[in-house]
Amino acid sequence: MSTVAVSAAEFRDAMAVLAAPVAIATTRYAGRDFGFTASTVTAMSLDPPLISVAIDRSNGCHEPFVRAGEFVVSVLTERHRALAARFAQRGADKFAGGGTGTFPGSQLPAITGALALYRCTRRAVLPVGDHDLLVGELVTVVHGPAARPLVWYSRTFHTAEPA
Repeated sequence: MSTVAVSAAEFRDAMAVLAAPVAIATTRYAGRDFGFTASTVTAMSLDPPLISVAIDRSNGCHEPFVRAGEFVVSVLTERHRALAARFAQRGADKFAGGGTGTFPGSQLPAITGALALYRCTRRAVLPVGDHDLLVGELVTVVHGPAARPLVWYSRTFHTAEPA
């Protein structure tokens, strides 16, 4: 059996047809807020309740996320397209321009009007290729208003429609 290596371009093309929910991960570290847009949020375990979020090691907020004890994952709605684009930019002041607040009862940054907010305690950081998986234990979940979720498909944002 022969194996043919998949190029980075082929990998990107293959992943473009895999629809994924869009979320923004946020944390506070050393008195500053950090965040990034993520389309790789995955449920990992029911007991204990664990999720993972992939972060590129070259991301400017990588170090704060792997050091911070807590983070929030905000599940985005169709109204958050511009915010998702802003948090995906490198070097941008992601918290300027509104759309953010704090997770209820904490100082952790979160996205206002999100479909759901997941407050997590960091349990592990697992290296996987050029990314790290941040494994978090859900300690609190807040459900937002009912709305259509934002998804990433074919290299752009879309809105998921109910069946």
